[in-house]
Amino acid sequence: MTVPPALHSHESTEHYTPHYVLDAVIACLGAIDLDPASNSREIPNVPAARYYTAHDNGLVQPWKGRVFLNPPFGPGVEQWFSKLYLERSAGRTTEAIVLWKSATETAAWKTLTAISCRVCFPSARIRFVGPAGDEGPGPTFSPALFYIWDRPDRFVRAFTGIGAVWEVPLRPL
Repeated sequence: MTVPPALHSHESTEHYTPHYVLDAVIACLGAIDLDPASNSREIPNVPAARYYTAHDNGLVQPWKGRVFLNPPFGPGVEQWFSKLYLERSAGRTTEAIVLWKSATETAAWKTLTAISCRVCFPSARIRFVGPAGDEGPGPTFSPALFYIWDRPDRFVRAFTGIGAVWEVPLRPL
């Protein structure tokens, strides 16, 4: 079997969220108000009320309500987490779930875990969906899902079927 190289490298930053993960996100949040890093307005992967695409530059837009963020994987990802921190601190983002890799050695990880109260480590690698809608092979990294807000019981209920949910100790950013 030939493995598309873009799903295993930095050749593409497009790694769409599979539906079973989105179902858990909706079970936790109730609904998704904003996808600030959407693949498309016309045929979006995430069922959100509002979308920002690369053309809109979600990093300079307000993030209101319940946010699901699967940021572009690549250089500069930490700015997405810093933006989430600012929007949460300003009270615009009321609740958020972030899908990103489990890269514990990075500054981006440190920023993200400083604002999260729970993290889910999936029991199997998440097989992202490609731009054509096909399920790709598992990535070369282990993804994790981070919950930002103060209702961790809902996150635990929604994500326990996907993997182990851990409490993130509070620490300064």
